[in-house]
Amino acid sequence: MPYVDNEGLRLFYRDSGAGLPILWHTGGCGDSTMWERAGYIAGLPGYRHILFDHRGHGRSQAPPDMAGHRMSCYVDDVIAVLDDAEIEQAVLVGYSMGGEVGYAVAQEHPERLAGFVALDSVPDPDQQPDDLREGARDVMTRGTRAIIKEMADTESPPPPAWLLDHLSATDSLVFAGAFEAFATAPAFWEAAPQIRVPTLMLQGVGDDEQDWRARGQAAAATMPAARAVAMEGLGHLQAFWRTDLSLAPIKEFLATLTRR
Repeated sequence: MPYVDNEGLRLFYRDSGAGLPILWHTGGCGDSTMWERAGYIAGLPGYRHILFDHRGHGRSQAPPDMAGHRMSCYVDDVIAVLDDAEIEQAVLVGYSMGGEVGYAVAQEHPERLAGFVALDSVPDPDQQPDDLREGARDVMTRGTRAIIKEMADTESPPPPAWLLDHLSATDSLVFAGAFEAFATAPAFWEAAPQIRVPTLMLQGVGDDEQDWRARGQAAAATMPAARAVAMEGLGHLQAFWRTDLSLAPIKEFLATLTRR
């Protein structure tokens, strides 16, 4: 099982299969095993899968303090894994906050991405760094499980027990660190017209989330090579585990990249 060192942290990833490389990024909570348990890897044969535990998650080391949670660090970690695996270009699939990492990689290292799938991750144009840091304080006060359970309670049907437990096991400092990192991210909406990486924005859209749908469409329209697809009636957690709805558009998108 490969490890790579970046900024003194030992980062874990698994490399399996053959074909167009796909790097899987989980975002704020969980580790790479959740992609397997939800059925993404089995549902996408014929690709080379890089299952990455990003800093503080799974088998990867965590930085000792918030200084190690910056978007530039998260981006450098992705590049370090690609370099170690000797991959010139990969498709990055990022869920939730992992999608935010993907946008930053697409801005700073577009030559390393053959494509990008943002799974339920569209930047809010009104969100400010102070809002994100308030989110970090909330996580530290209430704990990861309380935040995830509150999210799960808004969805019907709720997530499977394994996913709820898996996400909730993330250390609160690491989850809070993700909010801090995203507070340091480059501005998406200003840079979007220059992001030319082929992109699929795959959104869970609840019945009362017209603004969320409009934001995704606006973001995709701003980017030269992006498309937004709505998964109707799905909350944020459902958008991940309902692979009966998410896998088909991902397969279609990957097929277009393979043809290229």
